[in-house]
Amino acid sequence: MRKTLLPLLLLLAGCTGSSEEPTRALLAVGVATLTNNQPGTPAEIRFYETRTLQPGSTDPPRRVGSWPLDAAPVALFYRRSLEGGNDQLWVLTPDRLRRYNASLLRLDSVGSPSLDGLDVPLNTDCSRGYLRPGQSRLLLVCPPTDQSRPIEAYQAWLIPYNATTLPDSINFSDPNLTRLDAPARLALGPSDQLLYLTPSQMGRYDFTNPYLERTFTRSAATPTDLIFAGNLALGLMDDNDPTTTDTALLTWNLNPGSEVQFFRDSNIAARRFANGAPPLLVLGTGLARFAEGFQIPPESVLSRNTRYLAATTAQDQFLYLTRQDSPALSVIDLTLNLASLSASALRTSFLGSFQERLVDLAFIPVE
Repeated sequence: MRKTLLPLLLLLAGCTGSSEEPTRALLAVGVATLTNNQPGTPAEIRFYETRTLQPGSTDPPRRVGSWPLDAAPVALFYRRSLEGGNDQLWVLTPDRLRRYNASLLRLDSVGSPSLDGLDVPLNTDCSRGYLRPGQSRLLLVCPPTDQSRPIEAYQAWLIPYNATTLPDSINFSDPNLTRLDAPARLALGPSDQLLYLTPSQMGRYDFTNPYLERTFTRSAATPTDLIFAGNLALGLMDDNDPTTTDTALLTWNLNPGSEVQFFRDSNIAARRFANGAPPLLVLGTGLARFAEGFQIPPESVLSRNTRYLAATTAQDQFLYLTRQDSPALSVIDLTLNLASLSASALRTSFLGSFQERLVDLAFIPVE
């Protein structure tokens, strides 16, 4: 009897692809309605069971619930509690920053939104803002709408994860910062040092010691994203040439004896990183995985002309990806080589009406 059962069990394990229990998680999706071609209201955060979005699932996308918003979402950030407090979902809108309690989210219910001690007006236009996590603080950056304005026109805050009020903003009149070219992208590095990328500078500054910096010449380029991952500062730049498709990726290990490395690819125009790296994914017009070079999906599976809006990777080894021109969500199996991606490793679902856009994503593990 045992000899008969063993081949059967091996066959069943092969059919499921893995004997591991699937990650129990929700995908928070920031949804805005286009008004005059700009994100507006009605707006909300929708929560979907991730398993029902993934390739291989035959279930339709399962929407567990939603939280209403009074303005279009700009950015989402989820943080799992490491100090015994509440899990957090941070939500940035054009004029406010809110932190919600995410500890009670479940696969069967998301309940009503419950603030976690922070709901603050920003008193500035943050419609182009972004959030970058550090070890003990979250960086909020609100760039000016006019990218030609100097660095002093930027507003940014280093916010402790347990803050109940908005701290004083970063002083860009600091001589170590006012010298920076603009436009600029900011992030947090080791020990919450401020990282910066401008058309001619990549550096770090801890507000106490002298800055450490590398300079280069990209005077016609615009920095479009900056993150810290795998002990590297990683940046993306736009060459601002509408007649070409080009990706310029910069890496630096932040050591005094090392230099900035440049990587280019003319097949796609990547302008931002997927949240949650590693693995490192870049997106914009086209999509690629970066590991000392660019892995680009086959054109027959994913067009290099597709324009992507937001993306996140997670411990379940899937990439969740939204588009600029529709409410479509694509999910890709990252356990496979992206350069040889097959249609069976990709699933696309439409999660809204034609005038809605999926602005940002957050992956939330649940009990």
